[in-house]
This record gives sequence, structure tokens and C-alpha cells, in this order.
Amino acid sequence: MTMLVATKTKLQRVWNWLKIAHEVRSTESDDRATESDESPAILKLRANFEQREAICIEKGALRVRVSNIRGSVTQRTVSFTIEEVPSPGLVMGQFDQRIRRERRPLRFTIGAGYLTQFSDHCWVMGYGGWSLHFDPKLVQAVLDLASRLPHDMDTFARYSAITDLVFDPTNVPKNWQRVFPDI
Repeated sequence: MTMLVATKTKLQRVWNWLKIAHEVRSTESDDRATESDESPAILKLRANFEQREAICIEKGALRVRVSNIRGSVTQRTVSFTIEEVPSPGLVMGQFDQRIRRERRPLRFTIGAGYLTQFSDHCWVMGYGGWSLHFDPKLVQAVLDLASRLPHDMDTFARYSAITDLVFDPTNVPKNWQRVFPDI
């Protein structure tokens, strides 16, 4: 009688071959970059924005605290955690508590690739998507505006009013720097 022995699936064998052929790291490894893999720009991101509050704009507006900034020069990626800082009247757009299923503060990890860039008070994905605005005066202006908007105002009209303020030409940061400038 022949005994069948369980072997790796074809998909596992192909994946192992691809990892060897392209020197891809295992998906089970820690994705934190080593110090030698971090650029001066990633270190500056961390110095500028780690544990700071910002207004996050992406199809909605949310006051957040940024943490756990990490990046990899070889992979041309940077990621970080944002956690909602509850602010009356501010949560709007896709973050509106009236349409969210959960009431607890949001917390998630987001990231960006090789086009991400930053200034002293702003960090953007680089190809649409999210933007984080750290200027304390702008954060306070957004909170003040949000508190004055009517509570029954449509959530996306509220979002539009906030983005008009955030992206007003007088609030546009200067001295942009790419995180991965050699591309």
C-alpha cells in the first residue's frame, strides 16, 4: 500500500521560488526597516511629525495623532499609524459618525510610495489620496470652523467647507521635500 505524504501546495512552491529568484522577504517577517535602510528624509519625517496632531484629509476630514512612522529606502515605502482625536463637529465625509458603524475612535495604518513628499507642516501621499496638515494654527482654524458649521449640514458640504480652508492658497506649505528624491 502506498502512503500519501502531504507536501507543499503548488502555490507555496511557486512563491518560494519567486522569493529566491527575486530575493523577496517573507511576508511573515517584521516589516520595520533597519536603521541602515532609513533615509535622512524618513528620520526628518519622524522628527517633524511623530506624536503630533494633524488634520487628515481623504474623502473626509479627521483630527488625528500620528505615530509609528517607519520607512524603507530599498522598498520606497513609508507607513505610519493614525489615531482619531475626537473633536466635536469635525468628523465628516467618509469619517462621519452618523454613517460609521462604530463609535470608538478610528485607528489605522496608512502608507505611501515613492512620490510621497512633505514640508515643515504638511505631508502628502504624492499621487492623490491623503494629506496631513500639522500647522497648529491651521488645525485650530479647522476646529473653530467645524464647531461653527450647522450640525444638520450635509456631511460632504461640511467637508467641502473644511477643504476650502485647508487648501486656501494662504495655507499652502512651502519648501517641499520628497522622501525618496533619487527617483
